[in-house]
Amino acid sequence: MTRKALLIGAQTNGLAGVLNDVEAMAQTLEPRGFQVTRLVTPDATRAGILDVYEKLIADARQDDAYVVYWSGHGGRFVDPAGPDQQFLVPDDYHDSSEDDFRGITGVELSILLARLTKVALNTTVVLDCCHAAHMSRQTALRVKSLLRPAPFLPAYATVERHVARLVEAGLPVDQRALISNPHAVRVVACSPSESAWEGSNRDGVEMGLFTDALTRALREAHGVRINWATLLDAVRRDVQDLQPVQRPEAEGPSGRPPFETADLEPASTLPVAVAGPERVHVLGAPLLGVQPGDEFTIMPAGAAGPLDGPSIGTATVDRLLPTAAAARLRLSGPVTNESAVPPDARAHLTRTAAPALPVRLPEDTPVVEELVRAVALRPLLRPEADAVIGVAVDASGGLVVWDGIGPLHAPYPATALGISSIMDNLQRIAQATALRRLSGDPQRPLRHGVEVEWGRVRDGWEEPLPISGAMLFADDEERIYIRLHNSGDQAMFVSLLDIGISSRIAVLTEADPSGIRLAAGATYTHGWDADRRLLSGVPVTWPETVDTAVARPETVIALISDGPVDVSVLRQQGVRTVTGLRGGESDLESLLTRIACGASREVGDAPPSKVRYAVQPIDFSVSPTRPPTPEQPRFLVDDRPEQAIRLLSPRGVAPGRAAVRIAELIVHRNRALGGADIRVDAMVLTGGAGDSPVYRAETMRFSNVRDGERLPMDNALIYHGPAVDFLDIAVWVSRDTSGSLALSTLLEQRFTSPEVQAAGAQMAQLALTAPQAALAVAVAGAGAVLVNTAYELLTGVVGQSIGLYRTSLLAQEQFGVGRHERHPQDFTFTFTVEDVA
Repeated sequence: MTRKALLIGAQTNGLAGVLNDVEAMAQTLEPRGFQVTRLVTPDATRAGILDVYEKLIADARQDDAYVVYWSGHGGRFVDPAGPDQQFLVPDDYHDSSEDDFRGITGVELSILLARLTKVALNTTVVLDCCHAAHMSRQTALRVKSLLRPAPFLPAYATVERHVARLVEAGLPVDQRALISNPHAVRVVACSPSESAWEGSNRDGVEMGLFTDALTRALREAHGVRINWATLLDAVRRDVQDLQPVQRPEAEGPSGRPPFETADLEPASTLPVAVAGPERVHVLGAPLLGVQPGDEFTIMPAGAAGPLDGPSIGTATVDRLLPTAAAARLRLSGPVTNESAVPPDARAHLTRTAAPALPVRLPEDTPVVEELVRAVALRPLLRPEADAVIGVAVDASGGLVVWDGIGPLHAPYPATALGISSIMDNLQRIAQATALRRLSGDPQRPLRHGVEVEWGRVRDGWEEPLPISGAMLFADDEERIYIRLHNSGDQAMFVSLLDIGISSRIAVLTEADPSGIRLAAGATYTHGWDADRRLLSGVPVTWPETVDTAVARPETVIALISDGPVDVSVLRQQGVRTVTGLRGGESDLESLLTRIACGASREVGDAPPSKVRYAVQPIDFSVSPTRPPTPEQPRFLVDDRPEQAIRLLSPRGVAPGRAAVRIAELIVHRNRALGGADIRVDAMVLTGGAGDSPVYRAETMRFSNVRDGERLPMDNALIYHGPAVDFLDIAVWVSRDTSGSLALSTLLEQRFTSPEVQAAGAQMAQLALTAPQAALAVAVAGAGAVLVNTAYELLTGVVGQSIGLYRTSLLAQEQFGVGRHERHPQDFTFTFTVEDVA
């Protein structure tokens, strides 16, 4: 049997770790006997990728094993009336046009995979990308999805037409599986609505979080018989240590071992190696999520379980190694010689401790020993030098918990009471972390018809929001709703659990502690006022104790089950210790108790009637500020990134300088302007620096404009100056009137108003002085004031004005340097951005 791997990497649009991803995969697969073919930037074009995939299919043989790997950007178009259009972003994606789409669509990839698995069933696809662009407050991480579609601004219809043309040309869509390919394992960095990230790994190498975790897990699993589902549990834990809202998954026949075809039951036993007097190593245990405190019964190789005959001994884990768990061994009976442990002995997990949160403790404080002892008393905490969550010491010697985003609270004094408060905060984070990682049981998946929808409530009306990546504001007027609808034919139980900004867990459906029973066809709306019979929503708040410097993540989990599940144990107020687990619990209730209390549980065969469950998270960010001032004018084309992306976008390392020019403007039809003389007004805004201007306005006039005429722009310069954090562009086209003033003159006259003066001051100064959350909102609001003012002034002097184009180009995308063509209704508009630093 031959093993072949096609590894593709397109390092575009600001990504920095793609080539390292490909090399890491190659170094992981080659020792497993794979012949590796690399296709990376600049050769990873659409044509290049399709050609090499076609060759892989043409050369495929039935008994061979294949891996197809992708690292790079992904994109997605959502249409409420049809299926999502997902695609990969090759090196030449930005050479696309309306008639030549250079992305590789999900339809095409599905058909290629179907043709490959028609020959070779042993196929694995690994995708380290995402199709939803969200921002992280961890500025060292970069999202692996496009922030905006492309310079030519494709739309859902663009991709739809592209696929239709391929079908007309003979694309065999009949070979595509109706739901999913049943033969190929698909290992993905996240779900379609989530984001995947890259950043520096523990060795300082720029890589995708998913690829880093996957390659480490595959190396550690070499020689250990586990299936993809078990392996992805370990990968998910590793990724979520750095980015809690990224959830890698294994789709398709995930019961297979890596790169094999026969299903393998979840690993119930592990090999054991003697490591010294009263010491053993349980090999492969970290891949199963084993924690210090877990217990194994050591049995002879032929034992069917831990009670099948006399045991060799009991091993209690006290330390985790990269590929094994180090454990203390207590031999059974009178035997005291470690040679009693045969080489083929197996370890059976019989008792599990609660998953502990790694915590970094300071060494530069007199109370370091007290902190170590306090952590040891908390079963949900364990010290680790390189942990993301940590305790820091401020300039005055006070203690603060940092959670990877920033400080969570004001400093506590380094006293017994202060240390206790620090431990309480860490305990909450540990509980929240464990709950965020909750996922359904892959061995007994729950198939259900519960649909989860949520959004804002404005004046009693719904404003639906994406299931992941939205931005809310801790403002008196900000309210949300969550709707659950059971479209299936079986009753389900649903509980809503909120993991708040401060990591405090709250049961939103506390009136039904075992879950709201949703009959088939029933709907429940959280935020519906039954007494007044209106949608009032529930408020969004910010805890007084939490630092307000930055926006923070929040998660609401919809816990869906086919039976009642008591979630009241998760209420954190009053939870301190437990003396034992309640009898008669389901496995899920037992798991929730461990999350809440840090208890351990016995491991045994689950009853056949145990509750099955599924988890649907709603991930969003909350800003501690009021929302920014909204913009009033509408534009024919507005391709700004989503508001959350703009507000959470990291600030540029250093200011740049840019020149913005209008390269082309064609008026295809002059009907909307009501005359042959027109004016084009443009405004460019940036964060500013020092005394430099924060905006520039230009007006250009053209006479006797006829339909189809290309205006003599001559690459009109509309901005030349600093570029700090963003470049905002707004362009209007209006009917020119005799004696009308230029936009710059109008703004100068209006600039004496307090409102506009304040906006200019904010744009110029806040970028250097304000906390990030206040800065982002204030600058966005100030920009809106300036755009609103420009539009108001234009309509005052020329009447009707057409908003032609609006965008915001971010520092992390190099301010959009390059050429950009847009096609608003009745116009063709092209502009360029040049780096003139």
